[in-house]
Amino acid sequence: METAAGNYTLKISVIGFETDTREIMVADEVLELEVHLKTTILEFSEIQVEGLFTTRLGHESVDVVHNEKIKSMTKESISDVLRTLPGVDVQFAHPNGRNVNLSIRGSSDYKPGGYNNRVLLLLDGFPIQIPNSGSPDWNSIPLETIRRIEINNSPASAQYGHNSMGGVINLITDYKGKDKDTFLRFSGGAYSTGQTSITHRNEKGNWAFGLNAMARSSEGHRFNSDDKITRTRFYVRFGNQKGRDYRLSHILSYSDIGHPGFSSIPSFRRSQRLSQYLQGHVFYPIRNGISMSHSIFFNTFNTHYYDRNDTPEDKKEGERNYEDLNVGLRSEMLITKWPRWICMAGMDVDWSQSQVSVFNPIYDSPEQLSLGGFVQSKYSIGNGWKFGTGLRYDYRRSDPGGNFQKRVYTNWSPKVNLTYAMQGKRAFTLAYSEGFRAPSLSELYLKHTSSYGLTLQGNPSVLPEKVQSYEIMYEHPHNDSWVWNVSVFHNRYENMIDFVYNVPVLAINREGVTGMGGECQFKWKPMDALAFNGSYAYLNMSDRGGDPVLYRSRHRGQLYADFSSGILNVRLGAQAWSEQTYEDFLSHDYESIDGKIVFPIRKLPARMIPEIIISREMSSFKGSLRISNLLDTQYELIQDFPMPGRSWQFTLTKTVS
Repeated sequence: METAAGNYTLKISVIGFETDTREIMVADEVLELEVHLKTTILEFSEIQVEGLFTTRLGHESVDVVHNEKIKSMTKESISDVLRTLPGVDVQFAHPNGRNVNLSIRGSSDYKPGGYNNRVLLLLDGFPIQIPNSGSPDWNSIPLETIRRIEINNSPASAQYGHNSMGGVINLITDYKGKDKDTFLRFSGGAYSTGQTSITHRNEKGNWAFGLNAMARSSEGHRFNSDDKITRTRFYVRFGNQKGRDYRLSHILSYSDIGHPGFSSIPSFRRSQRLSQYLQGHVFYPIRNGISMSHSIFFNTFNTHYYDRNDTPEDKKEGERNYEDLNVGLRSEMLITKWPRWICMAGMDVDWSQSQVSVFNPIYDSPEQLSLGGFVQSKYSIGNGWKFGTGLRYDYRRSDPGGNFQKRVYTNWSPKVNLTYAMQGKRAFTLAYSEGFRAPSLSELYLKHTSSYGLTLQGNPSVLPEKVQSYEIMYEHPHNDSWVWNVSVFHNRYENMIDFVYNVPVLAINREGVTGMGGECQFKWKPMDALAFNGSYAYLNMSDRGGDPVLYRSRHRGQLYADFSSGILNVRLGAQAWSEQTYEDFLSHDYESIDGKIVFPIRKLPARMIPEIIISREMSSFKGSLRISNLLDTQYELIQDFPMPGRSWQFTLTKTVS
């Protein structure tokens, strides 16, 4: 190398070795240097330890929503927050309703009831699904303590097992928070909505603890859409200088929720639910470059369905009870001792039982046992390139009780990904992964006549679902004022389980479903006082057997502008989606073809719903006013389920230091 004479700083950097920096003086003669580099253990920024499901080695498609953005939304529930995320679709009767259909890239089914949720929802890395349906208790999630949301848009069965073939959403609370403040929050708004909460955290030496309590009530935007929710959360954490970390947390939630039903067929049903989560986690190093973690959880859900006091005699359905129990254990070993290679191996086991009166009465308290073992690795090739692999084996047994046949499902789930980083930030990802899901207890053993007259019945003969997923993603990380990314994907589903309209409505396997699409996001901050962010998602799903794929908008997007002055902060934006098809099973104009009932196919129109949020901070107070559905647009997320019109909510937060 030829260079002008003078003094220079020479920096030699090679992946897997410590960087060597030295001062040199270049003169007219040839200068020769012999440099010996020391090996070092690589540290990857994507490694995180979050409760039961720890290290993410080589994430394929992960979006992270941070605390400031979550707070700026001023939403009522976590399901309402998730509706704003790219690639995520959420449908409900009202924001604090019982049944919520959650989907990533069109993976889940949208028939009322939420029996086909294929997205794994985690709280601090622990699963919180109700065993009988695979859906979580949305009212038990402490939104006011959520500090980060991580969304894996790809099938994640290679690490998380059978419940994650549609992706993973990890809700991370404030248990790592360092501040010692107390937060008092009061809010009120339309439909006689009121909510209050208190959150306190403190640290003493190696100990940290936190407490949160919340109570809310609302009359709802239409008949029987009211809700009453109370919940408490407590955690204690101990960490020492040797790297050991111990954590125990408990959540207790009670909710009394109305089920509004269809506007043309009002429902008089209500439900009360008591949910509890007990979670424990231990992390400790064994030796240099090797560490272990163990996690255990114990979840219970007690649900009581009943009729309103003013229910007409011909509408009464009586009482039904659901009792669900889920316990699990997971252990992982993380190895970081090699210069270019990080590995993880682990296993998990969980057992669940459901005593549900809507199951076929011939079955006695169905049980499920799941076992899994997995290995993950991340290898640094060099020059910014990394190669990730993963493989998991799952065993799941469903036992209906008595002398009935036990169902066993097994599967191998692999993943492979190649990533490239620029300036220390991921820029390019090419990934292949497979997903797997065993049938839920409801899909196997359900037998229930709904308030609108349809009898839904499980099918013990349904096969497990599988998906193959391909994705290419590019992120533009070059500066903080202009950030954007784009991704394209292709998902091929096999044996997708669906409840097909018939007499009764029966769970069956679809012949096959293909989903393809793309997503893009951007953030642009042209000046300190002004910022824009937006996203667009395209989804094209088709049934290879020719059946319609319902409730999937082909186009979805949102655009928001944030303006900050010395007096007020203003956030103005809108969400929009294209038309959706649905099967009008409330219609009497149907046909019976080959023993299958075919209802008319209709469309929900495209909609754009704007909102504005105005906020101001003064000393230790922060106040915000959110006006939703500014144009008072009439719209539905599900057939004959009208959503709220223009509504408002005022929130006041007081910080006590």
